[in-house]
Parts: sequence; C-alpha cells; structure tokens
Amino acid sequence: MERIIAARFQTVGEADAAAASMSYIDSTDISIFHNNPPGQHGTLMMGGDEDEDPSAAGAGKTSAATAVSAGLAAGAIGALGGPVVAVAAAAVGAYAGSMVGAMAGLGAHDDKAHSEERRAGIMLSVRIAEPANEKRVIATLRAEGAADIEMADGVWRDGGWSDFDPVAAPRLVEGAAD
Repeated sequence: MERIIAARFQTVGEADAAAASMSYIDSTDISIFHNNPPGQHGTLMMGGDEDEDPSAAGAGKTSAATAVSAGLAAGAIGALGGPVVAVAAAAVGAYAGSMVGAMAGLGAHDDKAHSEERRAGIMLSVRIAEPANEKRVIATLRAEGAADIEMADGVWRDGGWSDFDPVAAPRLVEGAAD
C-alpha cells in the first residue's frame, strides 16, 4: 500500500493547473480522473451503487400508514350506505391513501447531511513516493483551490490509483473539507 493524497476540482483545467504546479512530483505519480456523483457508479448489476434512492427511504412506511388511516375512515363513512358500500369505500380510501402517503414520504430525507460520501468532480490523485513531499502536496492543493483533500493508503499501478473506491467515505485531511 502506498500513501495517496487526492483532491476534488470543479474542472479539468483547474486539476491540470494544480498538477502542473507540482513540478517536484514525477508525472507518473499524478493522475486525473472523473468521479461520478453518489449513486451513479455502476457497482451493482442493474447499475448505480445503491439498492434504493435515498430520497425514497421511508416512503413505504408512510404509504402503508396513510393507506390504513384512509381505508378505515372511508370504510366508516361508507358503512352508512351498507356493507358493500363500506368495503368499496375502504378499498378506494386505502388505495388513494397509499398514493398520497407514498408521495408525502418521498424526499423526506433530502436534508440529511451526506458528508460521509465522496462528492462528484474531477479528482487529482498523487502518489507520495517521498514522504517528505506529503505536506508540500497538501499545501499545493490548498493553494490551487482544491476541495475535499483526502489521504488514502492504496494501490498505485500504471500511473493511477487502481483501487480507488468511489463509494468509500473519504478520509479528509484536517482543515481541508469544503
């Protein structure tokens, strides 16, 4: 395992400029690549990297609870028209309630902080062949406007970070979060 320092940039031009300012690092120890947004990494067989959309979490419970409430209320009102009307009203109420409940539950968790996720952007990674260069690389990345500077112990092969895991939580360098 080798020490790797990586950071996120908004554009390839910014990452290229930062890489060019690291003349003290061998060019085979610098790699620039794109990291997709969370959920779009294709690690699952059907695509993506999540079993369900985080915004849909809880929609099923909300749907079921609303369906039961609406079904009972509609059934009670329908009971005034007799047992057949009560059953039909309960069924329609439950169906309508499940739809309303599901829609109400969607997006309920959008305000949750996702600081543990690696954000999308252009990644510049640097293999630290000489331990004395680690602080200098971090300082250069900061000076070049890098966001989310992180450190990792990984495999560097053929001029790149070969075991980069886009869904792993980054280990941010202290004071380097953006």
